[in-house]
Amino acid sequence: MQHITQVDNTLWALISRLQGTELRTPSNASNTRFRIAAVNNDHVRVITGTNNSSITLTRAAFQQTLDYLASNRHFGEAHAVEIRSNLAPENAGPLCHAARRQPDGRPGTVVITYILPILEHCQAVAIQRDARPTSTWLVP
Repeated sequence: MQHITQVDNTLWALISRLQGTELRTPSNASNTRFRIAAVNNDHVRVITGTNNSSITLTRAAFQQTLDYLASNRHFGEAHAVEIRSNLAPENAGPLCHAARRQPDGRPGTVVITYILPILEHCQAVAIQRDARPTSTWLVP
């Protein structure tokens, strides 16, 4: 089975087509909506929540997410990983850390809650929203 594990031009083209689309974060509890405002060669800008905050998702963060899922063999629902997004780095899970890691190694903004729904819409990952804790995995 083939899984999407690279943010290649094909995947980025799919992401580009989502400009203007409204998606929901993984947690059914918060069920927060966000909108994909812009996509360029190396980042996606999303508008979040009711206060219209802007967050930039780098192409590298998408790749770091896929790298974490693939290298830890999270292929299929039986091998799902808990998302565990958290603003406080000490409470965040390893997938959240992987996505937000900056080039200098420091933790950046929490981005996993926006990256995963975008990858889900592109059929690269699935998200278990109905059970606690929320989890994700690569799909073929």
